[in-house]
Amino acid sequence: MDKSWVWLPRTSLEYEQGATDFVNGSAKRLGDLPNILCPCLDCRNLCHQPLSTTLDHLVIRGMDQKYKRSRCWTKHGEKRDLKVGDEQTSEFEAYELFKTAFFDGEDNSVPVSNKDENDATENEEDSEFTRKLRDAETPLYNTCPNHTKVSAVMSLYRIKVKSRMSENYFDQLLKLVHDMLPEDNVLPTSTDGMKKFLKIFGFGYDNIHACKNDCILYRKQYADLTSCPRCNASRWEVDKHTREEKNGIPAKVLRYFPIKDRFRRMFRSKRMAEDLCWHFSNASGDGTMRHPCDSLTWAQINNKWPQFASEKRNLRLGLSTDGMNPFSIQNTKYSTWPVMLVNYNMSPTMCMKADNIMLTMLIPGPTAPSNNIDVYLQPLIEDLHDLWSEGIEVYDAFSKETFNLRAILMWTITDYPALGTLAGCKVKGKQACNVCGKDTPFRWLKFSRKHVYLCNRRRLRPGHPYRRRRSWFDNTVEEGTVPRIQSGVEIFEQLKDLRNDFGRALAKKGKRKRSAGLCENDELSDEE
Repeated sequence: MDKSWVWLPRTSLEYEQGATDFVNGSAKRLGDLPNILCPCLDCRNLCHQPLSTTLDHLVIRGMDQKYKRSRCWTKHGEKRDLKVGDEQTSEFEAYELFKTAFFDGEDNSVPVSNKDENDATENEEDSEFTRKLRDAETPLYNTCPNHTKVSAVMSLYRIKVKSRMSENYFDQLLKLVHDMLPEDNVLPTSTDGMKKFLKIFGFGYDNIHACKNDCILYRKQYADLTSCPRCNASRWEVDKHTREEKNGIPAKVLRYFPIKDRFRRMFRSKRMAEDLCWHFSNASGDGTMRHPCDSLTWAQINNKWPQFASEKRNLRLGLSTDGMNPFSIQNTKYSTWPVMLVNYNMSPTMCMKADNIMLTMLIPGPTAPSNNIDVYLQPLIEDLHDLWSEGIEVYDAFSKETFNLRAILMWTITDYPALGTLAGCKVKGKQACNVCGKDTPFRWLKFSRKHVYLCNRRRLRPGHPYRRRRSWFDNTVEEGTVPRIQSGVEIFEQLKDLRNDFGRALAKKGKRKRSAGLCENDELSDEE
């Protein structure tokens, strides 16, 4: 693709001819499309425009500087030329990314020194990881030219995930492939063995035991307990028939995917480290919101914490959660709550891709956690608090320097019922509006047996004609005014002394029943 025309003056005929050939050629390469992504200075490949409009934008406004300097215009049908060094499979690329996460940026043979070099425990962990890393780099068998142990394991495990194989079927496949290979092969023969091998490179999660009544997580001061201090429920699963405890089998397990190491690995990739700075130089200049970096919340954060905003690599995050049925069966009432983080540092076409949305938690069922979701969010909130207050040391592979990474949680994304669970707001009943609170206008319909919420015309200006339209609404004239919305500081002052007792409601002790012996004695006395 000819790119020399972009450096010519926009008033020249050569520039106009080059732009015309570029627009028509891109449309043909993409399948004779009527609209293509406009790479002009304002659109920046964020919106599709007709061919004539795209040509006008290129001539009048010029091409976006970042896209102008790009080696490959992939968004307009140009294919990237792979070099010999780039012909790596995704398995090798992922392995190299995880490998560099534990080593210094330029010298991969020496582990990153910790703050306390005399700490024997940390040195043992480094040597243990180095030993496992060498084991991963061994060939699949002595004369294997194409695959190491880690590449073979990642390739097979990727096939399992893509094709949705069951663990039983995958175990049989691993045993069969192991028997087909030479005797000195190092391929694992079970799915569990493969998971343990991959966990040392970050493919894993933390199993945190939880009380079956959602009272506590068995961590920190509760790590060694075998029963809940609030409800006295056993930590271990209880047999339904014999009522015997199955020691070692937890009654409920929270899966937590730690986020700090994942953020470190993100900046180890040069391509991703560059994409994470997209927001800093691509904000909208015409007042149009094309990305959250153009929002008022983003500007308020920049004004309130200028030191945080000055580092373009600091992360802006959003949290989202909702209940789902993992079995896809409508008649099975089982609710699992995945908790995900969205990274808004990247461009709009990337930040909402499935590859860039981070799953951080799997809150188990079978019922929704309701107000007790705060118990399960403790590990994530602690990590987010550390990332905001202290930060972590991260190596940037694009800038080739180490910096202190911090992160902020800007907002949450939920539907209205999930808002009641995540934020602890009332979303039904008399006070169903989380903005109005106790001032929510409600009316109980006697025969329909439900609440309705009228009196919304009070949000209009005082002289609005709709306030006097009786027949259009509930046959009343609206004269009230809406109360002022409370700020976050005012809400915090009201709720700062509130103490929440987490966990399901305990069974109330009923009246003491009279024993059978006492009943018989009463009957004998009556007969006498």
